[in-house]
Amino acid sequence: MRPDKRGGVRAVLKNLLRLLAIIAAAFLLNAVILLCLGKNVGQVYETLFTGAFAGKWNFARTLRWTSPLLLTGLAAAIGFRGGVFNLGIDGQLYMGAFAAAWVGFTFTRLPGPLLILLAALAAVAAGAAWAMLAGWIKIRFGASEVVITLMLNYVAKLFTEYLVMYPFYVPGTASDSKATANIAQQAHLTPLIQGSQVTTALLISLAAVVLVYLWTRHTVSGFETRLVGSNDRFAQFSGVKVKRRQLQIMAISGGLAGLCGALEILGVHGRFVVNFTSGLGFDGITVALLSGNNPLAVPLAALFMGAMTSGSTQLEMLGGVPRSMASILMGIIIMTVTIKQIPSVRALFRRRTEAGRA
Repeated sequence: MRPDKRGGVRAVLKNLLRLLAIIAAAFLLNAVILLCLGKNVGQVYETLFTGAFAGKWNFARTLRWTSPLLLTGLAAAIGFRGGVFNLGIDGQLYMGAFAAAWVGFTFTRLPGPLLILLAALAAVAAGAAWAMLAGWIKIRFGASEVVITLMLNYVAKLFTEYLVMYPFYVPGTASDSKATANIAQQAHLTPLIQGSQVTTALLISLAAVVLVYLWTRHTVSGFETRLVGSNDRFAQFSGVKVKRRQLQIMAISGGLAGLCGALEILGVHGRFVVNFTSGLGFDGITVALLSGNNPLAVPLAALFMGAMTSGSTQLEMLGGVPRSMASILMGIIIMTVTIKQIPSVRALFRRRTEAGRA
């Protein structure tokens, strides 16, 4: 086996062991909380597990939530790996979702495959453009991308709501419920499990994971992305155009988020609905942290997050425990991951401060 392949396998195994250790520690801490509340820990965890994996429909619900988290997790991982903190994934997702919906209800005479491709490309372009706006402001004015991307989330959501309620408002249709007209029937993605919301979006998301991994491991631009993320000053001394590369990283991250928005519209909702989802971007950040920003580990982390979302529904219905208990568990996991990530985050900000002084 070639050295680079061995290194890739070792990295995946290391991230997998790290992920399992974090999850085990979080479950133990959460068990203490449940015991303090007088709950049956075994019964609660059994209900959580069966709600995520037992039975066709429970597992389908898990896969339904895994699909978008693959892309939002990948979008966050690319940003972190390139040393860019893209916290605007939700906004980029919304811009991409509206672009896909617009294509879907405008070009209704196009054949299905072409219409789906056009909608996906429009979503990728919209998400990338929205992310590049944040990247340009950061590069041009030296502003923090953390603040910019967070604020642009609100701008994107309010802007798309304005588009739905004014320029694209159609009285007497779905717009009355703060939604656009329905996309063309041929633009809907094919279900993988009949009667569920699991569609070919899952396959597209997995394909994106493979493509991003190949890009990061086997291309010059992917290598430069990792170099900029590990040490931007060294990358600059090595001849890498750091600012241009950071802008490219933002574009790729935003494009993946936009694609996620398109797949949600084409595969689940069938139209753009105001506030149709919330938190997918920040859940994606959790997925990226759990995976150690390794694209090949993103599916495992996304599956875990999807299982938690699916299992928490049954936990509330049958386990006699509020679904917020699953949120507490995820909060413990996020804190554990964050503690692990503090040294690298501090190092990144320290390098930026030293570069500014120089």
